[in-house]
Amino acid sequence: MTDQTIPEHYRLLNRFSTFSDLTGPFYEKVINERHAGLGVRVKATHLNKVGVAHGGLIMTVADNAFGDAILNAHDEPVAFVTMSLTCEFMSPVREGDWLEATVDIQRKGKRVIFANCDLRVGDKKVAFATALFSMIDKK
Repeated sequence: MTDQTIPEHYRLLNRFSTFSDLTGPFYEKVINERHAGLGVRVKATHLNKVGVAHGGLIMTVADNAFGDAILNAHDEPVAFVTMSLTCEFMSPVREGDWLEATVDIQRKGKRVIFANCDLRVGDKKVAFATALFSMIDKK
């Protein structure tokens, strides 16, 4: 039996996406009523054939964390798409692990946003992602 507890400061986040329903559930970290990160408890359905979290899951968590951070960095609703996302995997993530993603927006331009994402299990950094996002007109 793996740990199923949700860490303090996290609340269930409905992403209103069937893809996210398949890859989640996702939890938002909120500190002082502000968005501070994204987390997921790694389940058996997240594992690859070697028995560790699939790299696609880790990149999906990063991409969702980037999106949440960008939305929370703007005062008004914005629309954007991922232009580029690269990820360095440093350590395996196992079933039952709490995978947490925190984002640092490096530059928020009018047309392009540059950001980094640390992915951790506890104090251990397990992956690092960088991404570019293109702002688009909302239709």
